[in-house]
Amino acid sequence: MVAVLPPLLSDHPPEIPQQAGLGDRFHYFRGRSGRRYLFTTVPRESLDDFRSVVVILAEVQPGGRLAATAVATVDALGRIGPTADPTWPPVADRQTLCLVHLLAFSDAERYRIVADLTSLAMEVAA
Repeated sequence: MVAVLPPLLSDHPPEIPQQAGLGDRFHYFRGRSGRRYLFTTVPRESLDDFRSVVVILAEVQPGGRLAATAVATVDALGRIGPTADPTWPPVADRQTLCLVHLLAFSDAERYRIVADLTSLAMEVAA
């Protein structure tokens, strides 16, 4: 599953990782359900190393929050979305961050997360 979003803003980074010296490597994004999903910033060039995750591309906004511009699932074989769409990831500049959610344990759960995140963004855009 792949979705390009009107910007979906992250919550502020969790305090404990910041206090531990990990900076703003971790970010929460909240879905329409109100549930928060923890994402970890990873180098974009290492995205091919991740399997069975949800991926967000985001840009840093004034104040440190992130604006997600695209969300996708990565399956167990490393393919983006159920059809391995060759056009993903969308063209993005060097300032675009890549974040992964590692805590979804099935394709169905990853699809639910993407639907939860994107339904809120679509509602905000409407």
